[in-house]
Amino acid sequence: MALFYTPAKTAKKAPHFSSETLTLDIVDLDYQGLGVAKHQGKTWFVENALPTEKVQARIVEDKRQYGRAVASKILHASPQRQTPECPHYAQCGGCQSQHIPVQMQREAKQKALFSRLQKLQQDIEFMPMIVGEPWHYRRRLRLSMLFNPKTKQLDIGFRQKNSTQIVNIQQCKVAEPVLNKILPKLTALLRQFSQPKLLGHIELTAADNGVAMLLRHTQNLAEIDRTLLLEFARSEKLNLFIQDDTQIQLASGEPPLYRISDLSLQFDIRDFIQVNRALNLRMIDTALDWLDLQPNDCVLDLFCGMGNFTLPLSQRVKSAVGIEGVLAMVQKAQKNAEQNACENVEFYQGNLDQPLASQIWASQPFNKVLLDPPRSGAAFAMHAISQLHAEKILYVSCNPATLVRDAEHLLNSGYRLSKVAMIDMFPHTGHLESISLFEKR
Repeated sequence: MALFYTPAKTAKKAPHFSSETLTLDIVDLDYQGLGVAKHQGKTWFVENALPTEKVQARIVEDKRQYGRAVASKILHASPQRQTPECPHYAQCGGCQSQHIPVQMQREAKQKALFSRLQKLQQDIEFMPMIVGEPWHYRRRLRLSMLFNPKTKQLDIGFRQKNSTQIVNIQQCKVAEPVLNKILPKLTALLRQFSQPKLLGHIELTAADNGVAMLLRHTQNLAEIDRTLLLEFARSEKLNLFIQDDTQIQLASGEPPLYRISDLSLQFDIRDFIQVNRALNLRMIDTALDWLDLQPNDCVLDLFCGMGNFTLPLSQRVKSAVGIEGVLAMVQKAQKNAEQNACENVEFYQGNLDQPLASQIWASQPFNKVLLDPPRSGAAFAMHAISQLHAEKILYVSCNPATLVRDAEHLLNSGYRLSKVAMIDMFPHTGHLESISLFEKR
């Protein structure tokens, strides 16, 4: 997925934690893992609270129609409450739902997705949720680093909840084992550096040709530190990238890649890829199956990135076209097509906010469309998509709110929502991935 335009950003304010508390009875669980309570005619969303619990909650946000709070004391605990696997869970901002059984997390997400869509159309075939391993699924980590003047030590880990402070970690329960194997050694290495104050952050990616690591620093590394880093990369067989204020350089190894069946897709260390390796493959298989691809199909893939969906589907159809807003990603997709001998696929940089008549690729006929937009959805593109009059449109979503908004446009444009499945792409977090098929009436 990628953006065709960049919306104006507004600064996020840190939550204001009030000293005021409420005693709340939790009656439900929302898809983000927040307990739901009703109090004096207002709905409250409560962090660290489960259905059937009575909690004392500290107010975070108090609006006219709803409020947000954090359970500071559990007065009556649910028998389903579980002890989090991760020792850092109470402080770390990475996961939000480890106190909730995995099945309850999944059911809350599926319930939220299905109930929202059913308000638009009653007769939808709700398919079984697509699930994988609930732990050790994440193939990419971004670690913050900050020199702590009190301890005179480099802090390495994740940001605390609602804070800029760093939780030092040696292991992450949702990270792939190969990344956890490196973390303690990497922490020990970086704490030996002569200039720790110059270090910014680290990104680790478990690619299919080895672990790739990006080190961000604010000034040139001292020669002694650079030597330590290169020796570490060689001993751990890392594909090492170093980034300063101006560029990213490959310092050791080779560019990372990931595999989809017999395809190999090369990507840059900062590029977006799906972090759940196993479920990305299952999601692709599901998308191709639901589109019922045939040898004479002409398929359009919107927000195509480097070809995650485009290249696999091109192997089954007459032609495939991928549209992407970021030129660098278009170029990578083209290179991946060439390296995998996918000759019936084309990639274009495009802006769906413009009329179709102005788009060179839009003169081709497409009978099937796939789109995988960012969290903001594809509202600006829905009119153009509807104008294509494709027989099937498959929509991959990471935000149920924007999916519902865009689905309503398609339903009003002569489509029906035939089937939907929730994908448990990010266990223990509030993120909800889904896949939906729309068919022309």
